[in-house]
Amino acid sequence: MNKKSKMFFVCSFALAMLAVTTQQNVKADTTTDAPVENVQQPVAQATQEVNAQEVTTQASTQEASTSETTTADQAQTPVVNDAVSEKTQPVQETTTTDETKTQADSTTSNITHIQGVVTTGNEVTFLYTQDGQKLTNRALGPNTPWYTDQKLAYNGGTYYRVATNEFADGQNLTFSYGSAADGIVRVQPYGAVNYTRSEAGFAKTGKPNFAGNSVWKYNRTDNANGKTFYQIASNVWINSDDATTAPAYQNPNGWLQIHNEQIKPVGNVGYPLYNGVEGIKTWLVRKYFGYSNAHTIYDGNVANSVRSLQSRVGLPVTGIVDLNTWKAMGFSEASWTGIDSYVAPLRTNITSSRSDHIEAMINEAYRYLGKPWISGASSSPDYGVDCSGLVTQALYASGIDSAPISSIQHAQPGNEWNCQMYWNDVRIPHVNFNERQRGDLIFFTDPSSGMLWHVGILLDASTMVESWPYAVQIHSIYSGRGNIAGVKRVFA
Repeated sequence: MNKKSKMFFVCSFALAMLAVTTQQNVKADTTTDAPVENVQQPVAQATQEVNAQEVTTQASTQEASTSETTTADQAQTPVVNDAVSEKTQPVQETTTTDETKTQADSTTSNITHIQGVVTTGNEVTFLYTQDGQKLTNRALGPNTPWYTDQKLAYNGGTYYRVATNEFADGQNLTFSYGSAADGIVRVQPYGAVNYTRSEAGFAKTGKPNFAGNSVWKYNRTDNANGKTFYQIASNVWINSDDATTAPAYQNPNGWLQIHNEQIKPVGNVGYPLYNGVEGIKTWLVRKYFGYSNAHTIYDGNVANSVRSLQSRVGLPVTGIVDLNTWKAMGFSEASWTGIDSYVAPLRTNITSSRSDHIEAMINEAYRYLGKPWISGASSSPDYGVDCSGLVTQALYASGIDSAPISSIQHAQPGNEWNCQMYWNDVRIPHVNFNERQRGDLIFFTDPSSGMLWHVGILLDASTMVESWPYAVQIHSIYSGRGNIAGVKRVFA
């Protein structure tokens, strides 16, 4: 064979081999049976590439990407205290044609649809795409909660989706079902079935039912099959078939509403004393200087005595009692705010009936029996109260917050006659005198002026508990308290 023929043969053989190789490569690229190991491997590799520099970079971008890289459908969704966000877009799980299938699609069978919250641990938590690529421009910050709707099983590990095609490494996550919540739930009279929660859903535990009318605090809620589930202990749930957050009794709309949590002080706790202020702190200051408390009011005489004291002890001479002046009289800082902030302990809950609320109100009033009448006062039974101050604290115990009428407001100048405010409050409807009942409020006017000046709490049709000079007492409604103006009802 001559040199020219040899050259032709070699070139032809090389072209033939190239064609075979190209055909094999095309087949490899278009196969729909790519092995899972090739997809999972990048995750295993990525989790081994963490170093101090990456942690610093990730931490600085936790919970969000830089403005150049974050798009609307990529943003992670942090937890808020309401329903699971519906803004998270579904992962593109199947992108196929007749000839191609992506690597990401090969993991679709390893995805479980869930609904819950994952909370990161004390370290930055890295993010990965569904095909195992570690994101380098953002991460989840330490100790933060995130909604998740998919769990991915991947190369022996678990990953949770927190945004479109972004999965957090489950090694640093704590998973919980439902949404964070905070409230009280009441079991129906017939009891409540005990449930547990798993990825398969809710299932009865077979344990004894929770007692009827029992009350539980819940810290999470979840929804399934048209029901709301309340978590009352670690993975212990009851649902809205057997329990409710509604109270057993509530006043109609337009009436004073019943609260099932402890009522808080309304007003300035630690208010100063100046001309016109009444109440317990003024009563104690007048007593300190030796003044009569037949009518407890901060007047010019008290102010002058306060100025003299302030001058003697080196305090600013203002005639106004502030905390430093109060302490200079020997009173404690705790009493300065404690007197103001006292609100009668709540003696009802969401299982309470109308009768329970009425009895709580009356029983609280009984705690003041024998205590002195003190104008503008509405604090603890350690001291005393006037007529409307007694009503205010009794209402607190029964779950009624009558703000803007409050124990603190009552002591401020111009608010001594809170009985008039209760009389004018449309949230406490008037009732016919002949239909009066235990727990109603009865009002009286001054016979000489016609001014409304007294209120008591009815114990029955003819007796009441009241604060009247000079003590809290039980008396007949016909015992010279003035003319009966009428009756109002707190509980419908």
